[in-house]
Amino acid sequence: MTSGLRRGGGLAGAIRSRLWPPETATHARVHDGLTVFAPMWAVAMLFSLADNPSTFIGRDGPALFLVGWTAVLAAVALVIRPRLTWLLGLLAAALILRYALLAPVASNNKTITLFMNTGILLVLAQAAWSQAEPRRELVYQHLRVIARGLLAVMYFYGIFHKINTDFLDPNVSCAVMLYAPLARPFGLDGNLFGRYLAIYSTFIIEAIAIAALYWRRWFAVGLILALVFHYIIPISAYSWYMDFSCLVFALYALTMPPEAQRDFYRSVAGPLRRVRGWFGNAALPLAGGLLVAAAWVSAMIVATDYPERPLRMFYHSTFIMVWAMFGAVASVLMTRAALEHLPYRGAAQPRQPLWLHLIPLALFVACTSPYIGLKTESSINMFSNLHTEGGETNHLLFARPPYLFGYKDDVVEILDSSHPYLLHLKARNERMVLYALKDVLRRYREHWVTYRLNGLVEEEVTHASFPAFEQPSLLERAFLIFKTVDVRRPKVCTH
Repeated sequence: MTSGLRRGGGLAGAIRSRLWPPETATHARVHDGLTVFAPMWAVAMLFSLADNPSTFIGRDGPALFLVGWTAVLAAVALVIRPRLTWLLGLLAAALILRYALLAPVASNNKTITLFMNTGILLVLAQAAWSQAEPRRELVYQHLRVIARGLLAVMYFYGIFHKINTDFLDPNVSCAVMLYAPLARPFGLDGNLFGRYLAIYSTFIIEAIAIAALYWRRWFAVGLILALVFHYIIPISAYSWYMDFSCLVFALYALTMPPEAQRDFYRSVAGPLRRVRGWFGNAALPLAGGLLVAAAWVSAMIVATDYPERPLRMFYHSTFIMVWAMFGAVASVLMTRAALEHLPYRGAAQPRQPLWLHLIPLALFVACTSPYIGLKTESSINMFSNLHTEGGETNHLLFARPPYLFGYKDDVVEILDSSHPYLLHLKARNERMVLYALKDVLRRYREHWVTYRLNGLVEEEVTHASFPAFEQPSLLERAFLIFKTVDVRRPKVCTH
């Protein structure tokens, strides 16, 4: 924060000087890059954990119950004590274990989180092994490389997967599905210009975001556009996007230049010190609890006018309001810090080891899976309208997907079944890749299905109908997860 922003007389100046006190030696002593990243990452993980409330009441088994609560307690403790590096490692380890217990995981957000948490553990282990000093500075510099690379991969595939005929169609585009709820209160949800603007602005914003990640002089342009973009997405209420947007905020807080990050830290640290002085270390958890409680009460008050809505919707609405408040404060303060360094004229950071790029590279390779015949979920193709099953695709750069594996060659049409889920797919006229059907029958061995494949009907097929070598292996079950196949054309937005 510049001194000019702190000036001011009267009551406003007094309040500002109390909440944002002048820079002191204490500020410089306690700030480092991880002090900013750690609590924001912890909050992002709390949003992510809140997406699966059933695990916290033991409904999904004791292992997930214990690991989930360990992650929650580690995240809360990290918000309170962000300088305890081991808490960051504990949170990362708990979330990696939780991902393994839940595998296969369809969520793109949780997959990006997995790669970052893996990076955190590897960097912490390398720093402990090398015994380099100052250790936290080394960890900070290494994690910046990983975070920037993951953001670049995310934005690259955010563009690449959407280069298809149906995302560009204003009648079915997923961009329009996100735009419409936001524009409906203004009567603009059907506006053709607005729909095309939503489609093409997605490409423009994400392209600028990639360029700005590696163009230090104008980093603030990409950061500010990304903050606005990711702040708005969860408020559309189309899906549970709070964890995704918050993890992007946290990664940006880590990758922004150290001088801007330091200003962001100072804008937060002063008020928090005042609050802690009044209420002690319990102030932050208490404030977070009151924020969630206030959002829940607000959602329940609104719910009295919509008694037919499911409880899950009110739960979702609660966290949308929590995000609306938390995200607004974070985006304003990060924008303010970034603008103070636009254009950025600081020195280049020291070169970092090449092995750090292996983690973003692994995510990049994993996200090619829809085209090479592997999984269609968890490959950053959310809200892209992309389809690549059955040797066909709507992607404009491929006449046919360049399959290296055959998991998606065979697409089956469900004709009848004893399992409710398969009957549900039949009613919706959705199909499945044969591998996914085999996995359903493996998990529900008492059930049968009749399906059509390549014009041939197979009747009352069970798990035992397939030889052992055709059954999904443990490794396949852990990593391969496929969307159901929507045969409507143009392909509507599913997720």
